[in-house]
Amino acid sequence: MSTTDMGDDEILAAARAGFLDEAREMLHQFEEALLGLESDPDEQEILNSAFRAAHTIKGTAGLFGCDRVVAFTHDVETLLEAVRSGSYQLNDEAMGLLLSSRDQIEALLGDVASPTGDPELSEASRTLSSQLRALLGGVPEAGAAEQVAAAPADAGGLQVWKVWAQFGTDALRSGLDPLSFLRYMGTQGELLSVRLLGEHVPDIDTLNPEDCHMGFEVQYATALDHAGIASVFEFAVEDCELHIECLSAPQAQQADAASAAAGVAAAAADVLADLASATAAASAGGDVEAVHEAVPAERRAGADRRKSSRDRRGDETRFVRVQADKLDHLIDLVGELVIASSGAQLVAQQEGSSTFAEAALRIRTLVESARDGALALRMVPIGEVFTRFHRVVRDVSKSLGKQVELQVTGADTELDKSMVEVIADPLMHLVRNSLDHGLETTEERHAAGKSERGVLALHAYHEGGQVVIEVTDDGRGLNRERILRKAIERGLVRADQTLADHEIDQLICAPGFSTAEQVTDISGRGVGMDVVKRSIESLRGQMQLVSEWGRGTTTQIRLPLTLAIIDGFLTSVGHTYYVLPMEIVSECIEVPQECLDHPEQGVGYFNLRGEVLPYFDIALLHKVKPAAGGRRSLVVARDGHTRIGLIVDRLHGEYQTVIKPLSNLFRHLRAIAGSTILGSGDVALVLDVPALVGYAVDATRPGGNGRTPFGRARVAQADT
Repeated sequence: MSTTDMGDDEILAAARAGFLDEAREMLHQFEEALLGLESDPDEQEILNSAFRAAHTIKGTAGLFGCDRVVAFTHDVETLLEAVRSGSYQLNDEAMGLLLSSRDQIEALLGDVASPTGDPELSEASRTLSSQLRALLGGVPEAGAAEQVAAAPADAGGLQVWKVWAQFGTDALRSGLDPLSFLRYMGTQGELLSVRLLGEHVPDIDTLNPEDCHMGFEVQYATALDHAGIASVFEFAVEDCELHIECLSAPQAQQADAASAAAGVAAAAADVLADLASATAAASAGGDVEAVHEAVPAERRAGADRRKSSRDRRGDETRFVRVQADKLDHLIDLVGELVIASSGAQLVAQQEGSSTFAEAALRIRTLVESARDGALALRMVPIGEVFTRFHRVVRDVSKSLGKQVELQVTGADTELDKSMVEVIADPLMHLVRNSLDHGLETTEERHAAGKSERGVLALHAYHEGGQVVIEVTDDGRGLNRERILRKAIERGLVRADQTLADHEIDQLICAPGFSTAEQVTDISGRGVGMDVVKRSIESLRGQMQLVSEWGRGTTTQIRLPLTLAIIDGFLTSVGHTYYVLPMEIVSECIEVPQECLDHPEQGVGYFNLRGEVLPYFDIALLHKVKPAAGGRRSLVVARDGHTRIGLIVDRLHGEYQTVIKPLSNLFRHLRAIAGSTILGSGDVALVLDVPALVGYAVDATRPGGNGRTPFGRARVAQADT
């Protein structure tokens, strides 16, 4: 829908949605700057970044009449300005209030649609505002918009300033509205006069309607000092030339301020409207001079036009906001194109036409490029998730009385956006779990000969077509004796069962398993690791734990780059097709003799060049009749550090796979990750190799329960 087809309410709603998106980005910047100040309180640039973020939120909130946001954020800005000027020293109490204020601003932004606001939210704003003002010795509540507007009535001590502001040609592209600055100045003082600066408006032949040529000169009565007035324009510093001069302030001028101010803002709006009307008239073929007559001509003759560099627009002009559902639809279309391309190749092979085959191959190459380009649109840095943990580590470590340093590497590692949204909660649980149970208190670390400050590290990197995410701490590690004892008590394992160290570690992912002596709100209530594992497996990922007692624990998560389209390896058993993700296929070999010796068994061991590996016969597991005659093959697939053999009838090679989710009817088939449609129209099943590895290890382990995805299986031991 074009803007000409939209009503005023729709336009306002769209603009407000854009404001909320920008405000949330500014809140993220604000929080990052505050956390940076906590570790480096003397870094002026970080402080300026925090102030600019708060100021931008307040300014844009004022444009949309979000008075509650403006009022509260003003008190936050006042404290930051005091820190910037050196009149207040930042401390733990102030930092805690500023971070709480950040959360309060977010809550207020979520309540902007309400005309009256949530009473409890308003009370929380008043409480926090009082605490912020108390830090500065009880500064009056200048933050409330209605009180700010009324303050000049008591105009006894106001000074009069001349403010000259000329906006650059890129100001409108940067989202700035010159009139909004006048409106906001009116809430901080009295506008005694406004004169429009129109000297830089070009001839109609060279006029670009997207360029800004506006400026104004204001006589301004206010209690603000020079720095306070300059701060009004701070978030437009790159798009505005500003001069501020203090004038004499006779009592008569101050007495007339209140009566003159009422019509000044309206007059300013009329001037801007006159300029717009004149420009439109000239554009329609009217007199070019109409444009220039609409503005003062005091300095028009011989004035140098302000030159503006487009390089100052910033990186945001290189990006376009696109709705997520549009990207999803594009990915779906590309997926169908992949299937159609495979169908064209199949027909080309059947027809035996070299010309047709060459054209189909060319189409396939273009489709692959389109596929990669479309998937790249959904890739976002994992750092978007990592950055939120700075606040979590800071708050949780303080509540637990622990000293913790967060280290982040690989924040630029990219992952599908849909996966980033799902992986955030499991990572949050792992981080809080490490803070609560993994890392020791300062006293415990000192007694163990460790540094008093614990280290929690988040790593991300690409490996073998997968994204690997690691959560590592240098804490106490997992107490395997205690884990095993608790598992036996709960009946998860038998007392005579023999488990390797890594298998004991994995027991903490069993449903409801916990060794915690006390239930806390930090890392959950004795449950959660099983939920974390299921969430990761729902993304076709795997999770492994590696721990050393007294040294720490690492939780490693492996995820595919995307959930939509993968490069697969196509196989078949009988008339059923199976697909494995290409990145997990190690090699293909003939079926080993030890597997042929026991053809009735669906699971067992085989010897691969001195390494004993488990295997599954897909035909027996899925009760599919193998193809008559012919030589069968074994595909060696890997899941992390574990490898498994899968016996199939035929190998069809690499195949682009568009993964389709299974219907609820087949949800119980845990060894199947999904399905896909081949170019021939046949359906192929995508094997869930991590699940098969887990079943194979359990079925072939001495003392294991012998269960497979489809019941119990007898085990054949390999001859080593």
